[in-house]
Amino acid sequence: MQSLNEVAYESILNDILKLKFLPGEKIQDKTLIDRLNISRTPVREAILRLKNDGLMMTVPQSGTYVTKISLSSALNARFVRQSVERSVVSEAAEKMSKINILDSRTIISKQQIAAEEHNAVDFFYLDNDFHKLFYTATDRLQVWDWLENLSLQLDRYRFLRIQQTNMPLDELIKQHGEILDAVEAHDPKTAEKRAFNHLNLMLAEKDELIEKFPDYFMNENQE
Repeated sequence: MQSLNEVAYESILNDILKLKFLPGEKIQDKTLIDRLNISRTPVREAILRLKNDGLMMTVPQSGTYVTKISLSSALNARFVRQSVERSVVSEAAEKMSKINILDSRTIISKQQIAAEEHNAVDFFYLDNDFHKLFYTATDRLQVWDWLENLSLQLDRYRFLRIQQTNMPLDELIKQHGEILDAVEAHDPKTAEKRAFNHLNLMLAEKDELIEKFPDYFMNENQE
């Protein structure tokens, strides 16, 4: 059973990732206490953790704010994710079980339904589930957990993108199928190449989103 501290943290984190709390938005402790129906101490502990995650900050004599999205952090997270996942997928091509393959096919089918229903939230989480299964199948789940924490700014960007642009969901699903085909065929070189190219699309449309939502992003020099 989760502690109140963990409940508060997970709830606020999800609201930030899903843009229920917008980048740059001022957040009152009382708002969170009322929203979560949790006492002040767990909420403050959660805020402290989120500050350490780079998702909230305190401005002296002003208040607590949701940080803006850091594209430099997102770009670095994608670099690490590509570097690690190509190795994980290559390993999966040698040891992924038939049950894992079937589970992955099921996730792809669910993604197709989410795309048809224009359900961005479900599609986002199913996308994570698809990639996570490679780490599970290769006993690298701890690595996935490390990457999740590293990728918070990237995930904020991905949520904004999936909600605000016409993402080529069918193409993403097709690429998932192609990665899995290579894994099932025990072809590690092709699997890792397809995974690397697929993950390269994680920060697509960034210029369009910055132009549309300039106040959501930190003022950084980007590539």
